[in-house]
Amino acid sequence: MALTYTSTANMLAVPRSVHIGVNHLEFDFNSGAGKFGSLSDVLLIGKLPNGAKILDVALQFGVSTAGAIHYTLLALVQDTPGGTYSTFATIYGSMTASLTAATFRSVTPYKVSLSDDRAVKHITLALNCTTGASGTVSQSIQGLFLYATDGVA
Repeated sequence: MALTYTSTANMLAVPRSVHIGVNHLEFDFNSGAGKFGSLSDVLLIGKLPNGAKILDVALQFGVSTAGAIHYTLLALVQDTPGGTYSTFATIYGSMTASLTAATFRSVTPYKVSLSDDRAVKHITLALNCTTGASGTVSQSIQGLFLYATDGVA
């Protein structure tokens, strides 16, 4: 059974585009006594406004299993308020967390660009486990996203 976790208060807040220029979204996730890292587990990280350009991504995986866990970073849109999510785009298709590969860093820019006719004003960043171990107890993942906006919410 796949699990979906929500990371901190980032998912409750509106997407931040507080000023023209570089903004950041940081998160610190610990699954506690719950398992995380099984196939199709999803971690909802936070929201980015339409038009944001991701400039830098740094993730740190706290891995407590010998097996590798592979993730993709997805941009999701919520189909209805309080409803289900669907994939808008795959931002980074392959990230590996293992005892020997516990970090991911990318400076490849990615622009969040929803068409003007959509009612959706933001995307939700999510880590999706594509190849899992059996799931580890108390999995921790920390991260920082730097993104630029035009200051319009």
